[in-house]
Amino acid sequence: MKEHKFVEIEDFLIDSTFQQYCGEENDLSIQYWENYLKNNPHQAETIDRAKRLYQILSANRRPIQKQLHQFKQTVTDKTTYQKPTPIINYWKWASVAAVLLAVLSVGYYFLNLEKDGTVPTAVVFSQQNLSTKKGEKKEFTLPDGTVVKLNAASQLQLSEDFNQHERRVKLIGEGFFEVKKDAEKPFLVETEDFDIKVLGTIFNVKTYPEASESEAFLLEGLIEMHSKGKSANAILIKPNQRVSIQRSSKLIPMEEQKLSSAKQQAAKEIVIHELEENLAAEEINDIAWKNGRLVMADQDFEEVKYMLERWYDVEIELAGEKIKHYRFTATFSNESIQEALKALQDVQPFNFKIYGKKVTISEN
Repeated sequence: MKEHKFVEIEDFLIDSTFQQYCGEENDLSIQYWENYLKNNPHQAETIDRAKRLYQILSANRRPIQKQLHQFKQTVTDKTTYQKPTPIINYWKWASVAAVLLAVLSVGYYFLNLEKDGTVPTAVVFSQQNLSTKKGEKKEFTLPDGTVVKLNAASQLQLSEDFNQHERRVKLIGEGFFEVKKDAEKPFLVETEDFDIKVLGTIFNVKTYPEASESEAFLLEGLIEMHSKGKSANAILIKPNQRVSIQRSSKLIPMEEQKLSSAKQQAAKEIVIHELEENLAAEEINDIAWKNGRLVMADQDFEEVKYMLERWYDVEIELAGEKIKHYRFTATFSNESIQEALKALQDVQPFNFKIYGKKVTISEN
């Protein structure tokens, strides 16, 4: 680790060993940063503020307004020192405060917010969509150099001013992002259930309208998720973590959904999953689709139905209430829809008929 890399607060926050130091998760990381602090006393204030901000963001169950208040208090508390204080660069601090303000307009700064919040400026999105149909996957390179791979039946929309002051996109479906690092232009992903601010990283977002949950999985780097709904929360996601938001009700099917008028649903529950460490990328189920594998993990037939429809470009009718509750765990790659359904029949009893692109599944 080269010490000259750590200058701004963001430099500390995106370092995995600093995260472990703040969370007291790793003895070696703690020892390293204690020694670093001894050898770099001139950075003590910056490190202290980075650590406080990390602790605030890690409190993922607290409403964002409470986090705003606590963060503001950490800034104002510094005025109680009797010794001369360096001039604070408020413009620099605005970028740090934006961690907690992703649900507000990016153009407003923390220290100028009114107590009751500020109405955000509407973001205008381009009419041009990057999209995939059922049964296909595509890779796109965005104007800033970020690479995005879209799974089947997905849409990505760029803001009209993308890559000018910020890089904002809106996603429906599933996408794998390899974000080009640019500290001057934050990368933000909007979905119906949450927004994500990226600090140069690799991650996957899945937010299909018809699914019972939406989720984000981080492979590398650091991302901040801000959930939407009746009780918004800010969550700091670290590598090998998956955050799932359980929806209060299922949303409308993709074919009836429009990017510009999608109905927002309140989040029911937020769950953080810790994945096993040292897994190779090809072993991670969350991004198996990138490598041509369709993975079902203890999912009911209604969810499996949508997965099969997107993967094989078919329309499936489930005839009967009982079969909707059948659960499956399976992995497919090169199998046809007929072969996949026959394999699922070995797990639960049901009948199926295929008429071109239409499939009817009924009770046995």
